[in-house]
Parts: sequence; C-alpha cells; structure tokens
Amino acid sequence: MSHNNNKIDSNNNKLDLLGDSAWTLLGTHLVDQIDFDSVADMAGVDRGLAGALAGSVQCLVLTKMTRLNRQSLMETYDDIQEAGAVSIREKIVEGLLHWFETYAPYRSQIDHLNRSARSHPDLALRLFVGLEALIRHILVMSGDPALGLKGIARVKGVSWVFLAAARVWMTDDSNDLATTMKMLDQRMLQAEEWGISLRIFDGGRSHVASDDQVI
Repeated sequence: MSHNNNKIDSNNNKLDLLGDSAWTLLGTHLVDQIDFDSVADMAGVDRGLAGALAGSVQCLVLTKMTRLNRQSLMETYDDIQEAGAVSIREKIVEGLLHWFETYAPYRSQIDHLNRSARSHPDLALRLFVGLEALIRHILVMSGDPALGLKGIARVKGVSWVFLAAARVWMTDDSNDLATTMKMLDQRMLQAEEWGISLRIFDGGRSHVASDDQVI
C-alpha cells in the first residue's frame, strides 16, 4: 500500500511538472503550437508516461489552471475568515479579485489561451465550464448555495461580471488592480439590479441580510 501511495504521489508530482512546463510555453505560443513531446522533455518526464498522465497539451494547461484556481480560492477563504462579518457581495468581489491577482503574472498565457479557444470550440467549452465551476465555488464559499434555477442564473450572472472585468484586467497596470476593482464593482451593481428585476435574487433568504443584495 505504501509503495502504491508513493507511486501515486510521484506521478502527481510529474503531472504538476508537465503542467508547469506547458504553462510556461503557453506564455509564448498558442496551444496548438506547443509540441507535447517538447513539454515532456522540458519537464524531464518520460514521453510515454507523460502521454499516460495527460495525453494532450490542452489537458495539461487546464490542469495547471485548476491548481491556480484552487490557490486563489484558498487565499480568498483565508481573507474572508480574517475579515469577519462582511456581506456576501463583498466576499464574491473578493473572490473574483483574488483570481485576477493570482493570474496577474500570466496575462500572456490567458491571451494565448483565449486566442486558441477561438479556433477550438472544445477548448472554449472546457474553459467556460471551468469558469462556472470557479464561480460556483466562490458563491458557495461566500454563503450563497447557488441551488436550483435561480442558483444557476446567479452563477451565469457572476460569470458575466467576471468576463466583463477580465477585458479591463488584461491591460490594467494600476496599483492593486484598482481599475479592475472599479469595473467589478460597477458590473456587480448592474448585475444585482438585473437580478432583482428578474427575481433571480431572493431577498428573503435567511443567510442574506436585507441590504445585502446579490444576483
């Protein structure tokens, strides 16, 4: 059993190395310009084993993003715990902002990823599914269970807020991403107004204060 666990840990470490290598190359190449064998060689992993662990550059890039998203979520959780009593809205904005802070050194990767997705619908779909999963994590962590049709609508609404802010973030060179933060606040307010008018937000839920309106 111990031997098997060590082998699993070793393979997980190698998968992380492969993901790091693919992510580095994504900074200067589109996804379909990255040679899988070159990624394996860069990571120092046997090519056959690399194929067994991942199978494609796209999978490696998405695996790396999963790790970065988890890092962002954990940092958000720690900040929320330290902040004490704050509104759900503030927690959601904090979660989104943490994502932008985590990925700030990787704007080139995000640019190449977006450009790659335009010609690869499968990649675009997987990125969107990953975004909605991230948003759902943020909502649940913030105190919104995001259940039912209204929950799905709120996930999509916050996803819209994220995408609107992301366009600003790509060129945001302000201190502490102030321009991105301003866009997040503006779009969250707009989304809240839409959510209330469409009855997506239920102000009667016990875990949301009456003045704490979230889409």
